[in-house]
Amino acid sequence: MNRRHNSRSIDISRARRNTTRRPSGPHAAGTSVRKAAGSAQRAASPASSKNHRTSPAYDVPARRNPSAGARPSARPARKRRKKKSFGKKLMTVLVSIALVLALAYGGINWFVSSIFRTGEMGELEKPSSEAQQIVPKDLEGTINLLVLGIDYSTADAVQRDPIGQTDMIMYVRVDGSEHSMKMLQIPRDTFVGEIGGSAGKINGIFANSADTQNRVNTLAQYITSTFGLPIDDYVTIDMDSLRAIVDTFDGIDVYVPKTMEYNGSRLEQGWRRLKGEECEFFLRQRKDASATPRGDIDRLANQQYFYSAMFRRVRSATVGDIIKLMPVVQAYINTSLNFMELVQLGISVLTIPSENIIIGRLPVARGELYHGQDVMVCGKAETAEFLNQYFRPADQPITASQITSKDWPTRSQVIGAEVRRMGEVDMVGAEATGAP
Repeated sequence: MNRRHNSRSIDISRARRNTTRRPSGPHAAGTSVRKAAGSAQRAASPASSKNHRTSPAYDVPARRNPSAGARPSARPARKRRKKKSFGKKLMTVLVSIALVLALAYGGINWFVSSIFRTGEMGELEKPSSEAQQIVPKDLEGTINLLVLGIDYSTADAVQRDPIGQTDMIMYVRVDGSEHSMKMLQIPRDTFVGEIGGSAGKINGIFANSADTQNRVNTLAQYITSTFGLPIDDYVTIDMDSLRAIVDTFDGIDVYVPKTMEYNGSRLEQGWRRLKGEECEFFLRQRKDASATPRGDIDRLANQQYFYSAMFRRVRSATVGDIIKLMPVVQAYINTSLNFMELVQLGISVLTIPSENIIIGRLPVARGELYHGQDVMVCGKAETAEFLNQYFRPADQPITASQITSKDWPTRSQVIGAEVRRMGEVDMVGAEATGAP
């Protein structure tokens, strides 16, 4: 019996059974007689047992008058208490799980964030007032990235270039609202004049920057002010990482459009499972007159096949693959994005269908030698047309006169942007035996 309940909740019949109070005074004798009579009657009854008691004091439910209504009981209250207790326990368990997950997430976030070398290449500044005049103002829902492949290799087989040159320059725009991605390859030999050092090439801006703490920013400012392309963030990749990344995946399936051979290395035309060293040869090759007659232009075309192959492979990556890639990322990749931004970007990119990924090259012509160096000169009219079609809002076109790239004498016609969709790149050579 729960004594905290009021009198309406007490079972009177049970209270009588449990009482120990004995009657006293003039009624004590009568009470004893009635007890004796009751005991004799129970002894004479053949149905007397624990389950067949007839005394009102012991079998109240059986004698209850239906018209009197149900008597209050303590049992429902106990059920309510049990339900309430269960609810508290369940809530405690859920809160504990949430705390554990939050701590685990925070730990993972901290650990992975510590792996990424964020911002070591400097910070991007706002473009100059002149550049802002040609930068589109309405690019809501997009992220504009400058992706650089930095080559530290030199003619010396032992010593690395401490600064390096940006031998891969790519402008990438991811549009979340249109679920699309557009990429612009900028040839490394594009002529820029003195800002590119003695060779006058765009790949030398990074190495020759007067702002040694923000080399990436110097290159980003040039691209924005010259072509009106806004840059929000950057990702730099050590070109030496290509071997490590490909070998982590145990090779990738790449379509080789033409058999290429140089300095004892050879790749046969067709679909090939390339390891890291073979991929590096494929990406760098531009001196085989039969395979790459246009030099760097054909090299950039070959790189498109590599991007397509890597995109397919990353889409099928397992958790084990990602874990194996962590040391490579730590050693070779730097970005201005934080961990969560990088994850969100990766998820967005990997869900974009191949037909919505467009890749093109800056329209250029072969220039006259500059200090004995081969250079490529930007075709301004063709570049304006390309940018207006793929990178500019329809109501904010750019004109050839607004493109401020350096002029230099040319010795060939302008080679157009050669725009392709990634789906088209995937399909090239698909009829070959063993195509993935």
